[in-house]
Amino acid sequence: MNVIFHVATAISLTIALTDTNKIKTVKDTIIPACGGLISGVFAHGIIDYLPHTYPLSAKPDIIISFLLIAAMLVIANKQYILILSFTIFGCVLPDLVDLLPPMMNKYLGFQISVNEKIFPWHMPEYSGSIFAGKSLASDINHIAVLLITVMICWCRRSDFSNIFIRGIINQKAL
Repeated sequence: MNVIFHVATAISLTIALTDTNKIKTVKDTIIPACGGLISGVFAHGIIDYLPHTYPLSAKPDIIISFLLIAAMLVIANKQYILILSFTIFGCVLPDLVDLLPPMMNKYLGFQISVNEKIFPWHMPEYSGSIFAGKSLASDINHIAVLLITVMICWCRRSDFSNIFIRGIINQKAL
């Protein structure tokens, strides 16, 4: 899937894994952060296994995703930044490992050696990638990823607010 869907998944996983009522110190964020890293990699595999097309081409997808990640890291309440960072990293790590080198070769003219894919969902026999035409299954899966993200944000809106909204308020107070 496009990176932007993996970033959306990172938002929902961060909120699902962060009980802001129980986290009082930086030490309290270590286990949820590690959980975010691991669950991010697994979530990446699950959504890449689903049938999917690429509604955004690579360049705008990467630019929008990068800006979204940067915005989240800037506005997030600093108390939860470790969890958010690890979860984002887990959600995009498989693409960084398997897909970034060939993209850098193609778009930037690098000569990075490209090895076999490490993550199985990037191998043709396990990937849900559909490169030609449109697909109803893909559209449903894209919508499902976004709806699940919105539902988790809504159901855990207190944690969402503590992580993101209060992060903005705290920054304005400085």
